Amino acid sequence: MPLTALARDPGAGPNAHHEAARIIGAELVMRDALAQLDTLQSRHPASLADALRNELAIAGALYAYRQAARQEELRIYELAGYESVEAAVMPLLPAGVQGPISDTIAALHSLYILAGIDQYYLVNVHFTHAYSDAAPLSALRSFYVEAQSKYGVDASYLAAINFIESNFGRVNGPSSAGAEGPMQFLPSTWTEYGQGGNIMDPHSSILAAARYLVRNGAPYDMRNAIWHYNNSFDYVDSVESFARAYRADPMWLDRMYYWNTFG
Repeated sequence: MPLTALARDPGAGPNAHHEAARIIGAELVMRDALAQLDTLQSRHPASLADALRNELAIAGALYAYRQAARQEELRIYELAGYESVEAAVMPLLPAGVQGPISDTIAALHSLYILAGIDQYYLVNVHFTHAYSDAAPLSALRSFYVEAQSKYGVDASYLAAINFIESNFGRVNGPSSAGAEGPMQFLPSTWTEYGQGGNIMDPHSSILAAARYLVRNGAPYDMRNAIWHYNNSFDYVDSVESFARAYRADPMWLDRMYYWNTFG
């Protein structure tokens, strides 16, 4: 006989064990995709047909990684929406992901407060940007590291600002205040810190952001420097929390690079 199906209380939050299983599942898919990529990229196909098959397999592994990152984003937003679920799920997760996830949720909460949102469970993920609309992550990472080397601003802060301001250059404005580019500069500020570069160019804008942060106290007083980037301590808290996640696990940046994207 069929089992009775009971309607779920619409006011109840997500099930903690289901959420934990989904996050762990996404982590496993990403791990397997990276392992497959290592194997595929080390091959030396002997024929054109083998080369084509290898390229298709690489594309498939990359797509699996992107999709798993997006699924994990959905789960993290659900945790960020329900404090009780977050508290129940976190102990069920592997120790290696607990820290970055906690930092990411804290960063999201700070952004919600900054936006005047007090019902966190109403915030939903929207996969509205083509992932290819941003510069390759390998290039962005090299720009962050170059800025760190030149100006002493830790790369994690620049990556966090790049994500918050433009989803890594996928939303270049102009904003309601007239800010433009991957790091969202006002044209007047760009004139002072852009050193003649293109405000829309990620390389120029990331280096300019580092110069602007240094002008306002970085790297010795990062809170003051970040506050001058956006005059809100909620913004400062969000940048610092995302930056902590990136420092705790460098691969966390790889995941978040595909957040809010499709393709």
